[in-house]
Amino acid sequence: MHWTERVKQKTKELNLSDAKIAREVSCSSALYSMWMNQTRNPKLESKMAIARALGVSVYWLDNGEEEPDPNALPLISLDDIHAFYQEIEDKQKAIQKDAGIRIIESDNESFLIRLDNDSMIDPGNAEKVLIPNGSTVQIDQDLEPKPGKILLIELEGQMLLRVWQRLSANQHIFKVINPLYSELKVSYTGDVLSIYKGTAVGFRCPL
Repeated sequence: MHWTERVKQKTKELNLSDAKIAREVSCSSALYSMWMNQTRNPKLESKMAIARALGVSVYWLDNGEEEPDPNALPLISLDDIHAFYQEIEDKQKAIQKDAGIRIIESDNESFLIRLDNDSMIDPGNAEKVLIPNGSTVQIDQDLEPKPGKILLIELEGQMLLRVWQRLSANQHIFKVINPLYSELKVSYTGDVLSIYKGTAVGFRCPL
C-alpha cells in the first residue's frame, strides 16, 4: 500500500478534510491534492507535517506499523539461557580434552595444521572470524615470535594456538581469542623459544 492510501484512510477515520490537513501543513489544497494523487512528491518536512496532523509517525505512513524501539531487548527464556551455558560448557570440555590440532603437511620452513576446534573465533564480531573451526592454518617456523601474534606452541606434549603476551623476559601468557574460553589461557615461565613451534601466517576456511 502506498503511503498516500494510509493518509486517506487515517483522514477518513479522524473525519478530517483535505483542506484542513493542507492548512495544518501550510500548503495549498491544490498541492496537497497532487501529493495524494501521486503526481508530486512532498519534501520530507511536508510529509512529517502530514504525519503530525494525523497523529502518526512518518515510519507508520511508510510501513503501516509503529517504528520498533531500538532499545528494546528480545525476551530470553530460562531454558534458552540454560541451553546457551550448556553449549559453552560442552565446547569447553571438548577443547580441554583435545586441542584439535593436526599437522597435515610440512616442509623445511613451514607446515600446515588442521584446527578442529573453534577457540580462535572472535564472537564479538560475526564478520571477523579469525580462524574458523575446521580451517587449515599455515605455520611459519622461521619467523621470530612476536607478542600479539598467534603462535603455535607445544606444552606438556600438546600443541596449542594462542596469542602471546609477554609479561617479562621469562614470564608469558598465551591467550585464546574467544573470551568465552578465557580460562584456557596458558601461563608459562621460561624461554619462549623452548616451546615455540611457529607463527600463524594465514589460513584457508573449510570447504
